[in-house]
Formats: sequence, C-alpha cells, structure tokens
Amino acid sequence: MDAMTPLEAVWKADPAPASREGLSLGRIVATAIDIADAEGLDGVSMSRVAKALGFTPMSLYRHVGGKEELLLHMQDRAIGPPPAVLDPDPDAPWRDGLERWAWATLHRMRAHPWIQQMVPQTGPPATPNQLTWLEFGLRALRPAALSEGEKLFVILQLNALTFGDLTFHAADHASAENAYEALFARFLTPDRFPALIAAFTGGAFAEGPDPQEDRDAMYRFGLERILDGVDTLVEGR
Repeated sequence: MDAMTPLEAVWKADPAPASREGLSLGRIVATAIDIADAEGLDGVSMSRVAKALGFTPMSLYRHVGGKEELLLHMQDRAIGPPPAVLDPDPDAPWRDGLERWAWATLHRMRAHPWIQQMVPQTGPPATPNQLTWLEFGLRALRPAALSEGEKLFVILQLNALTFGDLTFHAADHASAENAYEALFARFLTPDRFPALIAAFTGGAFAEGPDPQEDRDAMYRFGLERILDGVDTLVEGR
C-alpha cells in the first residue's frame, strides 16, 4: 500500500490517546505551536520539539511522518475551526457576514503570525480547518450577485489584506519610524520627493497613543474599501 502524503495524513489524523510513554500527536503539535509562537517558525524542528517534550526525535516519528506533515498539523490546529456564529443565514446581508468573517480571520491569524510564513511551503488552503474557513467565507457571499469565480476572488482579496496586516506589523515600528526620520532629514528633498515629505509631515507615518487601535484602523480602512468596491459591483447588477 502506498504511504499517505502529509496532507492525507492530516485529513485522516486520528485523535488517539497518548501512548504508554505519554506521547501523542496532540502533544507534539501543541508543543510545536508553542515553539513557533515564542520563537517563530524557524525555531521548529523535529529535534527541537522532541527535546521540549523530553523524548528522542525517533519517538516522534511514531505519531507524525516528518516535518512537512508536522507543519500542516500545526497550521490546521492553530487556525482551528471557525466559530459556528460565522456560518451565515442564507438570507442575511452578504456584507455583514463577510465583514464578521474577515475580522475573525484576522484575529485568528494575529494569534499565530507565523502561519503566513507557511504559505510558500504548504500552498493554498487545503487542510480541514482551512477549507472550513473558506467555506464559511463563500457562504457569506451566497446572496451577492456575483459569479462563483468572483466570490473566490473577493475572499482572496480579503486574505491578501490580512497577510498584509501581518507582514507590515512584523517589524518594530518605533525603530522604523526613527529610521525614517533620519532618512528624511538626510536625503529627501522637497524638489525630488514632495508627496512623500507631505505625507510624513502630515502625520501619515506617525503612530497614535494606542498602536493596536492604529493597526485596527488601518485594517478597517482596507476592509471597507474592498467591500465598498464589491458592493458597487453587486448593486450595478
């Protein structure tokens, strides 16, 4: 019999109880997620997880086929199932349901920002929980006068906005702002960069007293513009 692919293993995973020595797939995945949350995805390896659990790396292979499979398990477990409240009424306004879905997706991703690093390695959504989130997003768009392809494009735009939030805020913004001030003072002149200097002096790069509020406001602006555009398309039909 052919061996299962890592993705097939995730779909067929059995939440079996811990082995006699106390090791289980659930413990392995939970420990790997804790490491990724604390150190980033680069900190995760079979040997690192085994050491954290107090076992040898070979012990892990009785429960997980390798690092590729482990990463998929981590991704699926960290994303988790969408809250049932996000499953919209088919007759509910599409915009309300999709807006709730977008914010819920964002908060789940912000809790584990390393997930975005996995996209180049694991490809498009394919694990059970990932596809359930996609399902709920598409369900929210059922009342909208869009083709099935357009509905998927809307979801992809919202996902791109969410990944943008994670990427932009991965850096130390206080240090970045100081670096920008030094750069502007040394090299930027009004005759060459008038619009950029106007943006900087107008406060576009400044953070308010609550960085989290600023971050949410930036996401809200992008989300509303995307939904406004979809609304215009739908109303035009």
